[in-house]
Amino acid sequence: MSLRPGEIVLDNATRSFALRHERSRTLKELFVRRGNEAGASRIDALREVCLHVEPGEAVGMVGRNGAGKTSTLRCLAGIVPLDSGRAECGGRTVSLLELGAGFGEDFTGRENILLNGALHGFERGEIEARVDEIVAFSELGDFIDVPVKAYSAGMYLRLGFSIVAHLDAHVLLIDEILAVGDESFQRKCLKRISEQMAAGATLVLVSHDPTAIERVCQRVVVLDGGRVAFDGDTADALLFYHRLLGAEAPREKLRASRGELEVTGLELRDSGGAARHMFRSGESMTVALKLHARTPADRAVVAIEVRDSRGETAFRTDTTAGEIREGAEIEFEVPRLAMLGGDYDLAVGAYDQDAPQVLDRIARFSIAQTSDGEGLVDLRGTWTVGGRSSPEEALRS
Repeated sequence: MSLRPGEIVLDNATRSFALRHERSRTLKELFVRRGNEAGASRIDALREVCLHVEPGEAVGMVGRNGAGKTSTLRCLAGIVPLDSGRAECGGRTVSLLELGAGFGEDFTGRENILLNGALHGFERGEIEARVDEIVAFSELGDFIDVPVKAYSAGMYLRLGFSIVAHLDAHVLLIDEILAVGDESFQRKCLKRISEQMAAGATLVLVSHDPTAIERVCQRVVVLDGGRVAFDGDTADALLFYHRLLGAEAPREKLRASRGELEVTGLELRDSGGAARHMFRSGESMTVALKLHARTPADRAVVAIEVRDSRGETAFRTDTTAGEIREGAEIEFEVPRLAMLGGDYDLAVGAYDQDAPQVLDRIARFSIAQTSDGEGLVDLRGTWTVGGRSSPEEALRS
């Protein structure tokens, strides 16, 4: 039965690869030992995977290295055949699975636009009509007429994504490579993906960056050992994934509050008011608290503390909330998260009269890793040598 444009089906999809554990041998050894070779072991990349995606859905795919994410996309794109089962996409499918895939190193960026369009089945006239838009989106400027063998990884990404983003496709298959670009271009890519989704395209996005997944996808599939371990709502799936990695922090009270005030609700929100626990450096974050007063508090004091992965205090602040008779809702807004990638705990507490020493509720949040900074505090700037920026710096916006 033929699929509707944008529909994706995986039905008992199974794929394995041969893995040979042997050193390089001489020509003589190949002839002498012929017939005595040990059989190659096989690795199961996909094990009877079943998945159905409706047209217009945005599905994220996460999992540990070797879980089968990239193999799934390659099978859907028709690059790798299945051993058994079915993997099919309805309508026109475009994929961005590997940096530089389908590029001719000696061709310029402009020439590679035409080449990639042809590889995706587009007529020359269709691609030529989009060249100006693709070049403008990539922000490569004069580099568009330079052979791509001189490109950095970030420049490859800009060109590759710009091509895929401007092809009229029913299905988009995008792998981890979004992590290569700089932060501003990543935001631009995610915005473009959202626009294509609004136009009815179906998306399968593989990423280790939960922030990108949360921004774009309403549904997430967790793969583990070549099988579907979880398939559901994004928030629930990412929580399941963190549990799978052993990275979940307790979300209940750490200890019972002994004072008159208790924190009964704690939620982290983005600039749009949506609940999140994955952020990027520079984004805003709002801490929303709900307090309950067992007995009336004349001078409530609320404290917030951020701790790094070792439990060390990275930041602490408190405020006087005044009189609370029954309950109250309090928010603390961080206009810019000036922190680098990692996992953090945010602990909160409330007390009457004095700043709380016991913080009785905790939430974990993560900040996506960056390629141009390490540590805790985000102090990233711009490098110049002799007053001139490198090509990569010049592309940052």
